[in-house]
Amino acid sequence: MPGPQGTLVRLRRDEEGVASTVAVMFALIIALLFISAAIVAVAPVQQKDAEYATSLAAQDALARLRATILGPVVPNLQYSASVPLGTPAVSPFSSTSDGTLSFIGDDSASTSLSFTFVPTFRQGQVTKIDQEVIIVMDSSGSMSWNDPGRLRIAGAKEYIGRLTCPDRVAIVDFDSVARLTRANVGGAAHHLYTEGHNCMPNFVEPQSDVDTIDQSGNTNIGAGIQVANDELITNGNPRHAWVEIVLTDGQNNFAWQDALARSEAQRARANNITIFTIGLSSQADAGLLTEVAETTGGTYYAAPTAASIRWIYYEISRRYQGAIVCGNLWTDESARGSLNLELRNRQFPQQTFRFESGGVSLEQVDGSAVREGFPLSYTPKGGGAGSMYLTLVHLVGEPFSTSGAEYEFVSARVLSESVDDYPVTNVPLNGEAAAIASMSAEVQYWADQGAATQPAAAAVRGLLDQAQASTSWGYANASAGALTYAKFNVDRAQAQLSATIVEVDNQRNARTMQNWLAQQTKDAILSESCRLGQWTNWYDGITVTIVSPVAPAWVTWFNQTFRKLGGTITFGLSGTTAVVTIHAIDQLTVARRLVHVSVS
Repeated sequence: MPGPQGTLVRLRRDEEGVASTVAVMFALIIALLFISAAIVAVAPVQQKDAEYATSLAAQDALARLRATILGPVVPNLQYSASVPLGTPAVSPFSSTSDGTLSFIGDDSASTSLSFTFVPTFRQGQVTKIDQEVIIVMDSSGSMSWNDPGRLRIAGAKEYIGRLTCPDRVAIVDFDSVARLTRANVGGAAHHLYTEGHNCMPNFVEPQSDVDTIDQSGNTNIGAGIQVANDELITNGNPRHAWVEIVLTDGQNNFAWQDALARSEAQRARANNITIFTIGLSSQADAGLLTEVAETTGGTYYAAPTAASIRWIYYEISRRYQGAIVCGNLWTDESARGSLNLELRNRQFPQQTFRFESGGVSLEQVDGSAVREGFPLSYTPKGGGAGSMYLTLVHLVGEPFSTSGAEYEFVSARVLSESVDDYPVTNVPLNGEAAAIASMSAEVQYWADQGAATQPAAAAVRGLLDQAQASTSWGYANASAGALTYAKFNVDRAQAQLSATIVEVDNQRNARTMQNWLAQQTKDAILSESCRLGQWTNWYDGITVTIVSPVAPAWVTWFNQTFRKLGGTITFGLSGTTAVVTIHAIDQLTVARRLVHVSVS
């Protein structure tokens, strides 16, 4: 190239330009690294915030599901809640935090709540309704897949085991035809009056009869009701309630069988027979079963799974149970089933939410807590006593488990509800103290008449007077609201009455007290001891047993709840089992809800 004076100029590489380009590229790379580092540094914080938001959303979803389940019951209405399974990735540099939603229904390994108490008992009062019961059981071939575990058989056995004398029971096996049990396997038919079916010994024989029911053939519901009606009308005790429990998983095969079922329902109604019907699975003829039950004043129960049969039998049995003298009967109720959400968070603590027995609990690495307590209310009534309303929520349905980071729709439908009120007797201790003083005076009166020596009367009366003083102290403490001290006084009085019985036997054996007076005195003492036992039952109140992985959290919740409300509680804890006793309950109202849970 010619230069300014005509000289040639050589072209050279621009080394500095190349260097500047490389510098720019390095600068860009460094900037990208700084940006990536900044993103990577921020991502855990964003992930933690997102997982925290998921935790709040999960808690809110379970709380809303709980609220709808415990709200007003609308027949056949299904409630749904959108539950987050986990947390999606917050950036291209992070991954999802998956979770798992699972349901366990009526299973011994699942969370459960049960409670026991002694309802109203007064000497001479018996409110139990004696029964003549016919269990009418479908044995058609479809039972082999609708009830492969033969849970209907186990449920029927439990129902029979809850019967008490002088109840009587018989069983009808029906498929295409119907027969009383044992006739269904070629033997002699077992009737209501057959030995063992009339409560002796302990209904073991009819429980074994249920095992003869197979699963083959078609379905003829009317034939089963017809055989049951024949048995009650021919052999039923008219002083007992006449009850039939019909269970089937299908529909009649012919129209004439529907007509037979309807005509037999009318015949049952005319003979004061109440029919309860249970329809297992969606294939059961709910319309016909409802008509049959309502015609006779009974109820139709839909059993979505075989596992729910047991609880329907329990609900039916509740209609015919009541109080027995002296507190010999403990009422025992339970609720099972749990919906579990495990959030396997990466930055926020991993958590497990549980909807169990009507409450919502939370478990994480640093402990557990109750977010929504059991559905109960407590009202103080003065003197340390109170009334309580408790709702038992029993969850049933097919077990399921689903994982991921998206949302899952959980549906719940209330299948049945019942509400019962139980007044719990509080025996007035001042009246019992007066009764013991009267016993002592009676012994002295007959001793003065020559039925006992004066030293013998003095020995017996000395112990009775101690029991009377202890009972009076118990009354004073109970009146002041010091129920724990009153319980100590009543226990002491009971021990002194037991010692009095021993002394009465000693004086009778020594022939210093006539036999008839000794027996009369012992009967009076036993009756009084029974009544003091009623006061103890009232003081003991309601014992609630919770089996749950977060049992300590439930103990804490009960303790905090009842301390605020003024109730008196004691508790024990062993592993996953918590036992909480709520003392001095005058009135207990129990609502039972059977709820079907599923995912959609």
